Amino acid sequence: MHTKKYCTLCYLEKKMKLTKRNHVSLNENERKKTEDRMQEQALIKRLREGDPGAVDDLVDEYKKPVFAFILRLVNDHYLAEDLFQETWIKVIRYIKSFRGDSKLSTWLFQIALNQCRDTMRKKKYIHVPLEEAENIAGSTTPDAEHIFVADEVRKIVAELPLKMKEVVVLKYFHDLHDKEISEITGIPSGTVNSRLHRASDIMRKKWTLRNK
Repeated sequence: MHTKKYCTLCYLEKKMKLTKRNHVSLNENERKKTEDRMQEQALIKRLREGDPGAVDDLVDEYKKPVFAFILRLVNDHYLAEDLFQETWIKVIRYIKSFRGDSKLSTWLFQIALNQCRDTMRKKKYIHVPLEEAENIAGSTTPDAEHIFVADEVRKIVAELPLKMKEVVVLKYFHDLHDKEISEITGIPSGTVNSRLHRASDIMRKKWTLRNK
């Protein structure tokens, strides 16, 4: 009886400690989000006021994720560089019209995606050289097996239809939530989920066929 009470007490103490740690973690996350929003609003204000240094700060902050997103969609380094430049031209041109209803990163991805969509519609096929998408897996010190797996996944993603590739890249390479993917792509969250599900089925089947 005493043992049972003791075990129950230990369990409750552990649960309380875990809850406390989670609460602290949540507070830290919320504080980080608030700081990020404040910094973003300050940057937007500087951009709207025509601060020349603000453009450099904007590019420095978002150039890596935006370029990686474009490259993962078009699978061509030179084309990605062109679209990257066109994206920033449009961002600078329309920054004063940004209302702030979404995150700045969401708006940037929207512009980049539209550039990619317009280009892909004009191209029936884009060659997919493996070396053009280096570091796409985001690993700094991959071993041989990891490189092989990453290369295979990259090839399979590159072969997906553009509509599926968009949501797969945003979900699994940029770690975005369905709601933000919906805002970027302009499709309902339910459609995002269905495309992810279909893409996962296709990728799983292709992986199985390639690794028999």
